[in-house]
Order: sequence, then C-alpha cells, then structure tokens
Amino acid sequence: MSKNVRRLFEGFQPTSYQLFLDPDKETRTVRGNVTITGLRKGRPSQRLTFHQHGVKVISASVTKHDKKGEQQITISRINHQQTLEEVRLHSDTLLHAGQYTVVMEFEATISDGMNGIYSSDYRVGEQTYRLLSTQFESHYARRAFPCIDEPEAKATFTLTLTGPKDEVVLSNMPALNQSEKDGKMVTTFETTPKMSTYLLGFVIGELQSRETKTNSGVNVRVWATKAHRPEALDFALDVSKRSIEFFADYYHTPYPLAKCDNVAIPDFSAGGMENWGLLTYRESVLIADPDTSAQSTREVIAEVVAHEASHQWFGDLVTMKWWDEIWLNESFANIMAYVAMDALFPEWHIWDSYVIDEGLQALRRDSIAGVQAVHTAVHHPDEISSLFDPSIVYAKGGRLLNTLIRYLGTEDFRKGLQTYFATHSYGNTTAKDLWEALSAASGKNVVGFMEPWLERSGFPVVAATQKDRRVSVTQHHFLLDMSKADTGRLWPVPLLADLPAVPDLFTKAKKTFMLASSEPVRFNRGAIGHYIVHYTEPAHAEALAKLAQHKQLAVSERLMLLNDSSMLSRAGLQSYDATLKLLAHYNDEDSEPVWGMMGVILGEGRRFIDSDTSLEAPIKQAIRTLIQKQYERLGWEQKIDESSQDIKLRGTIIGLGVYAEHPDVTAKALTLFEAYKKDAQAVPAEIRDVVFGCAVRNHHEGAFEYLINLIETTQNVDLKQDILTALTATQREDETTILLGRLQDSTKVRQQDVDHWLVSLLRNRYSRMLAWQWMQSEWPWLEATFSKDSSYDYLPRYAASAFNTRQLLEEYQTFFAPKTDQIALAHNITLGVEELETRIAWLERDLPSVQAFYISTNL
Repeated sequence: MSKNVRRLFEGFQPTSYQLFLDPDKETRTVRGNVTITGLRKGRPSQRLTFHQHGVKVISASVTKHDKKGEQQITISRINHQQTLEEVRLHSDTLLHAGQYTVVMEFEATISDGMNGIYSSDYRVGEQTYRLLSTQFESHYARRAFPCIDEPEAKATFTLTLTGPKDEVVLSNMPALNQSEKDGKMVTTFETTPKMSTYLLGFVIGELQSRETKTNSGVNVRVWATKAHRPEALDFALDVSKRSIEFFADYYHTPYPLAKCDNVAIPDFSAGGMENWGLLTYRESVLIADPDTSAQSTREVIAEVVAHEASHQWFGDLVTMKWWDEIWLNESFANIMAYVAMDALFPEWHIWDSYVIDEGLQALRRDSIAGVQAVHTAVHHPDEISSLFDPSIVYAKGGRLLNTLIRYLGTEDFRKGLQTYFATHSYGNTTAKDLWEALSAASGKNVVGFMEPWLERSGFPVVAATQKDRRVSVTQHHFLLDMSKADTGRLWPVPLLADLPAVPDLFTKAKKTFMLASSEPVRFNRGAIGHYIVHYTEPAHAEALAKLAQHKQLAVSERLMLLNDSSMLSRAGLQSYDATLKLLAHYNDEDSEPVWGMMGVILGEGRRFIDSDTSLEAPIKQAIRTLIQKQYERLGWEQKIDESSQDIKLRGTIIGLGVYAEHPDVTAKALTLFEAYKKDAQAVPAEIRDVVFGCAVRNHHEGAFEYLINLIETTQNVDLKQDILTALTATQREDETTILLGRLQDSTKVRQQDVDHWLVSLLRNRYSRMLAWQWMQSEWPWLEATFSKDSSYDYLPRYAASAFNTRQLLEEYQTFFAPKTDQIALAHNITLGVEELETRIAWLERDLPSVQAFYISTNL
C-alpha cells in the first residue's frame, strides 16, 4: 500500500490565477509568472506550499489581506522539494489563516514527453514545423507553473500567452485581446469559470480550422495542422456540434461556455482530453478524410468526440473531489458517448457494437483475481495512470451505469442529472451526490443497487438449472481462477428475464421459482447486466444454441452466449471444446458484432498452436469453412445502400480468410495490392489493412519496402494505421528486426505510436520472441521515454496479453519482479502474472480436448 500523498488543498485554497507564459520552442524553455489569490487554511505556520515538478521559482512575494488592509510578507527562502513535487515559500513571519495573494516568477521546460507543456514536430511537404500543446491531466499542470494541482482546488484562470505572430494561439476561452510586443504576439484570454488545474490547456502552432455554430449559438471549431485536407475536419465538426446540442437537451443544462474548440495534436498519448472548451485529440480519432477513411474509423471518431463533449458537463462543469472518484468522470462519459451516438447515427445500431467493444473487455478484465474495483482509493498521484484502467474505469463503470439507466428508466435518470448539475455546477462531488439526485428523481435506492458493484471488483456467474417449469438459480463470484473466488460475495443481480415469475433483482445466494411453461428461460436479455450465465442442463444450453443458430436471439445475446461459454471454459467450469461446438451453430451468422465475438473465440483457439503447432492447419481449415457463406454473400465490392455493419463485416471475413490462407481470398488480395500501387481508390478503406497485411504475410515481392516508404511519406493518419497493422503481421525475422530498429527514431515512429508497434509485434507469434528480447534490452530507453506518460503502465500489460507458455511466464516474472517498486507499474505487473498463470493453466488443461475436437472435425 502506498503512503498517502499530502493534500495541499487542505492548506491553501486558490480562488484565482493570473498566469503569464512565454514559451520558446527552440530553447524548449518557458518563462512565466503567476499571481494566485486564495485562502490559507489550518494552523499558523511560516510557509506556503504549492505543487511544482521541474519548475524553478526564481522570486516570490506574498500579501495578506484582512480588515486592517494589506500586509506584505517577506519571503526569506524558497525551497524546491523535488521528491514531493512541491515548492515551499518560507517566511520569518507566522502566517495565519486568511486571504493571501502570492506572486511567483518561474522558469519551466517544454517536456520531451507528452505531458505538461510539450511539442510535436510534423511535416508539411519538405518543411518541418513545431506545435506546442498541453496535457495537464492528471497531475501535470505543476510541470508548467506553480499551483495547487488537485481537482478539488477549483479556481478561475486568466491566461496570457506569447507566441509567433503568424501562428494560431488557442486556450479554454476566447481571446480577450492581442497585441504585438518584441516581435511576438501576446494574447490574453477571457477569464475561465471555476475549474480544476488539469482542465487548463493551450495550443500554439500553424493550424487550419473548420467551424460552425450550435442551435444555441456556441461556436464550434475543429483544428488540425496544414498537413491534412480541410475536408478531413468536417465529420468531426458535425459530430461535435450535434453532440453539444444533444447533451444540452439530454441534461436539461446549457453548454457552459461560448465556444468549443477540438484540436488534433500530432503527438498525443491518449485518445482525447476534455480541457474545458479546448478539447485535444490524437489525430487518428479526429481526422477523417472523406475519400479514404473507413466506416470503423468514423465510428471511433464519433465515439471519442462524443465522449469528450460529454465531459464538458460531467467532469468539467462538475468535477470529482479526488482521483478515487475518476470513474465518475470516465464511466459516465463512456456510456453517454454511446447514448449520443445512438441518437445521432441510429443506422449504425451502436448498442450491438457497444456489447462487443465495451462489455466484453469489462468482463474479461474483471475476471482476473486482484483487479481493481471501479471505485478505488488513490494514495499517490503516480497510481492514477494504472487506475485509469480502461476496461474497469471506462468500460465496466459505463456498463454499470447503463444497467442503472435501465433500472431507473431514462426519464428519471435525466431528471436526476438535471438536479445534479443544478446543485453542483462549478463544484466538486463524490458518487454519493449523484446517487442522492438519482434516488430523489426515481424513488429507488440507488446506493443499495450500485455500491456492491462499484466498491468491489468482480462479478457473479449466475448458474441456472431448469427442470420442466422449475428453475433454480445461484450466484457465485466468478474468476478465471475459481480457487480465489470470494464464496460469500453477493450482488443485486438484474435477471432481465422478462417473465412474471422471475424476480427483477436476485440478491440471495440461491432462489427457486416456477415458470408458467417449460419453455427454456433466458437471463440477461440484451446483455445489459454485468455477469455471465451458466445454463447447467445440456438440453437447456442446446436449446439456446439452436435459438442463436436461427437468429431468434438478439445480436447482443448471440454474441454474449459465446462469450459466457468461453469464460466458463477458461475458468475450468467446462472444457473448451464445448465452446468450439457452440461456435459451430454460428455457420449462418451475418451480424458484424457477433462475428467480432466469433473472432475472439477463433483467436483464443489459436493460442493452443504455441503448445501444438500441428493444430494450425486444422484451425485454418475450420476458419475457411466458417467464413465461406459470408464471403460469398459480401464479396469484395461495397454495394449501394449497404449497411455500415456489412461494410465492416467484409473486412472481418476477408481478414480471417487471409489468416486461414483461403486461396481465393489470398489471390484477390494480392491482385488488389498491385492495383492499389497504381490507384489508391482501387481498395476500399475498410479492407485496406487486410490487403496490405496479406502482401506482407505472403512475402509479396517489394510489399514490405513499398509500405515502409508509404508510411514515411503519407500524412493520412488512417492510412498510417493500416500500414502499421500490415507491417506488424510480418513472418520474417529480418523484417521484424527492421521494424524494431525504427522504434527509437522519432522521425520514423512517433512517440505516441511506439507502444502500438510493440504490442502488435508481441502478439504476432512470428515476431514475438524478437519483440520480447527488444523490450527487455531496451527497457532503459522505454523507462526514460515513457515513465511519466500515461502509457507506461501498459507495457507489462501488453507483454502479459501476448504470452501463452510457461517459459514466457517465468521470463516475465524474472524481468518484471524487480520493477514492482515502481508505483506506476506494480499493479499491472501483479495482474500480468495472474493473467498469465490462469491462461497457461487453461491452455494446459484444455489442450487434449481441443486436439480431439479438431481431429474429429477434420476427419
């Protein structure tokens, strides 16, 4: 357990900042001064303490305000406490509680990483440019200026920035005035509302924009560098505008600011960042070239833009008190993004995609012993990145909120939110405040329903035994290692059976009830509940499999039936051949989200190849058989008025065909690759990565070199992602060595993309060992480059996700065990060992049944 960090807000509570920053892109330095007005609290002492990290305070003055007037306080010493990331202003005078104004001049640096104030270099043609931007979440504002860098320390900010005369300067608020001084443009922005330091932001660079206004007059803009076509900003602009309009109506609360800028940053660690009124993004989740972007890309962009737009209310207008409530921000934005997408793009059937994209990762991460609860104590800021676990804080939390919405009803949920925003605007809250508002609106006990799910990790397996009309259900804590399950843990489980005899909530360990008929009962309809179901009677399970086969179950239920079977098998509650036999019922499946789940099952089956390479041929044969019907139905050409799901499914089917060495798929893909080199429009965007990957996997002459050249010359972010996917599918050691050799060259691989390249090579069994050796030998560089970045703690998680053998488990433990003293890594290293131990136990346990299954199906 980490030692609790000292809360500086308890000693000084700022009310306003007047901040001047003069960044120099060439020297990578920042000169600045800040005037902080606030209230000193607590017992008298002889110092004032603020956060700083790598900031040098050169001079400081302090003024005390009381009824007698102003009193100047002499600062006798400035102490930079680097370990605690503090600067302490010492005085010979005893400082009592009261109102103070603190003025500090300081120097800071432009970071080499992707937090604090940092730079991104990019090319337009042959010219290289440098853009400055900020990333202050979670605790990186202290890298830019002295402050009380805690979410509860809300204050107003009046920011003044210097920048080149010919560059765009953006911040949270509209510019108040601009003037030239000493050859620079000096911009002062309007004062912000009360907000947390981590939401302050700015961008300086040569940018272009597209803009529009919402129906209430909010000015909405999307910005990007001039490396991109202006038209590539239009889709995100439309989504941003309509998301703001949607949320203002849904929350019954107007958008709080006059403008909303969305900016694509060339180097960006996360997907998006909700700086109030200045939302920043990775380029790949904001830019959609109308001629070359895929449907799946547009869906990702819509989800991220809606997510960040939702934060403008939930996170910015109302903010958590401390980082242990970060789930309040992220879980809420996670689910509300899908609520908005469903309203904006109903033709996408996004709730089906939600189950496979969010529900699946939540269940699978939450089944590992030792995983965090959604609500988890934060003892030190360095823990925050590991507690930003997207599978838990985003996906599981959002899934639980979705369950809550169905439990309360949409209108009561919206009424509760309206009260919540009206009561807590510009303030800080805990979950208790939200539950009170929702309980008052609905008349239901929200605390009793939610806390068992939020305060503890894990979920139950509901075992259902039906004998004619008699049904018995039990619930048990589910883990992939069931020996570690908490046998006494119970949840309020929404059974979602839609039958009068079945209770809405199942809160006991066991219950028996009688149905009106002997028709097989189904639980968790719509896959809304965060649990899995085990139908213990073979006839019951087979009846549901037949319903899935004939598409008499909803899409979400068909895919979750497969997922539940897989998880039961991996936990040893049945053998994995039961899951493979269930998959055989899906030969006629035509739903893209269900095929996403089928792909997961097929991928799990491929893990057995590391233990028995002779399985590869029958597995590929089985895949070729499974995809044939959909391959014939979809073909290669997109049809007029084709559904978005079929557009995406074509890529899935052809991708599986490439892996399975389907002769027709391989031949056609290689023909299209040659056609692409002459005409980029010859290959539809949704299958571009598959076509490229086929050429690389099959050592097609010149393909590797062609794609290396293309990724270095194109500015199209969607195309770059497709090339990355293709190149990391290589089966050659020499090509793997070339790719690994590029990772430390920022002119070839952006810092933001290093982890994507590395994990892709780790998950490719042909490049895995070289990638693992590189990860170990180059760890000093990885640590130096990423240790202060939010992606650092993902590195042990990525390695654990790729390994399937006991030898690699032992190597993993040997390498990472000495690194558990790093707060940012310890949690994911521990989970990585647990994940590997349970996976390898499953693979060893079920290998004979999988071998027997594939022998029998290929006779």
